[in-house]
Amino acid sequence: MKRIRYASRFTAPMLPSAIETLAREAAEYNARNGITGMLIASGDLFFQIIEGPKDKVDELYNRILQDPRHTDVVTLLVEQAPALIRLCPDWAMKKVDLGMAATERMDPVRALLSLLVEHQRLVGHLRETLERTTWRLFIEAELDDLHRQ
Repeated sequence: MKRIRYASRFTAPMLPSAIETLAREAAEYNARNGITGMLIASGDLFFQIIEGPKDKVDELYNRILQDPRHTDVVTLLVEQAPALIRLCPDWAMKKVDLGMAATERMDPVRALLSLLVEHQRLVGHLRETLERTTWRLFIEAELDDLHRQ
C-alpha cells in the first residue's frame, strides 16, 4: 500500500463542470485500479490524496505530474507500508469543491493550500538559484586554479 498527498495549481481556470468531469473520470480509473482517494478543488488549487497498490499509485502520480491541467505540483507526503490503512476506503475519488460558492469557514483551508503551493514554488526557485551559483563559483574557482598553474 502507498499513499501520496499533493497540491498543485490549475494551469488554467476550471469551471465546476470541468472539475466534476475530472473527478468522475478519476473515480472510474481509480475503481479499475484499486485506488481510493479524495480531490479538493479550491480556487485555482488542487489538493489530493491517492492511495492503493504501490505500482498503481506510482503510475497514477506520474500521469498527474504530466497532466497539462496541473502546474506547481508539490508532493506533501508519501507513505508506504504493507499494512497502511486507507483513509478513504469507500471513495474511488471523493470530490470536494471549495470554490467560490463554498462557505467562508473554508477560507483558512484555501489560504493554507495557496500558501503551501507558493512556498514550494519559491523553495524551488531558491534551490535552482543556489545550484546555479554554486556551480558558477566552483567553475570560476577551478578556472582560477588553472590560470595560477
